[in-house]
Amino acid sequence: MNDNGYTSPPGWRGGDANAAYLDKNLKHIPVETYLNDTVRWQLLLRLIVSAFLASFLAFLPFFFFGLILLAGGSAKGFAAMIVLAYIASGVVFWVSLLGMRLVEPIAEWQVLLADRSGSLDSAYVSIAGTLARRYIPIGRAERVIATGLGRDQVRSRLVLTEGSCQAYVSVFSYGTSLYLGWQMWRSRRGYALIGRFVADLIASMLGRVSPERIMMRTEGVRAMREAVHAACREGLATAVDQVVVPITYAFPQGLLPPVQADHTRSAPTPGFNSTGAWGPPAGGTQAGGAQPWT
Repeated sequence: MNDNGYTSPPGWRGGDANAAYLDKNLKHIPVETYLNDTVRWQLLLRLIVSAFLASFLAFLPFFFFGLILLAGGSAKGFAAMIVLAYIASGVVFWVSLLGMRLVEPIAEWQVLLADRSGSLDSAYVSIAGTLARRYIPIGRAERVIATGLGRDQVRSRLVLTEGSCQAYVSVFSYGTSLYLGWQMWRSRRGYALIGRFVADLIASMLGRVSPERIMMRTEGVRAMREAVHAACREGLATAVDQVVVPITYAFPQGLLPPVQADHTRSAPTPGFNSTGAWGPPAGGTQAGGAQPWT
């Protein structure tokens, strides 16, 4: 019991950033429907309109070329061009409809710390090592991307994947300040959206769609969001306190990922040599509450 006569929860640590964050999460909030992976008709309409516009653009060149042939007196040429235009537009429509990738924003968080640019590597290593040592069951890829603003100007990034959701953690110096933040998106192709919509429609007709079933489909995404945010808050504390974290805390080889010249690439690409399964680097973690890198 504290001086005000209130009983603190077990393990409560008032006065630090984690305690403040947990304090805000003790109250209930409305259900976060934007985390729901159910496909709404507005999203399908957006997909169909985009595919229709792509097919219309594919139709126009053949149509105009046909008009030129018609003006030259070739009615058969015009008819042939119209047939080709319909075939091309139909192919483009279905390819766009099924293959187009739609991105849906989920959440983001960021902070800019003044006079902490020197903590860039320590904050990045702290975040990557924290996620690894907690066995977070998500795919990951690390990359250090050149910004093109100077030899030492890079952006350290973590790309984390859970099903169709990706979280991008970015740490970089901004003048003498340090930027640290993350964004989370859901990315699905057209065939996946249509499949989910049809599956949910059939399940609804059969009476098999329930709030519990929908919640279970999004629990992994919710857990991923909180895990990433918790790790970033620890990286924030590392930068604020100017703690020097050894590179081996997250990268056993003692080297940060090589700097990539392609600073426009962000999402994981096929064939990219991403890091393997999560787990603590060689040597394991230390018990007792001491910093694992000490």
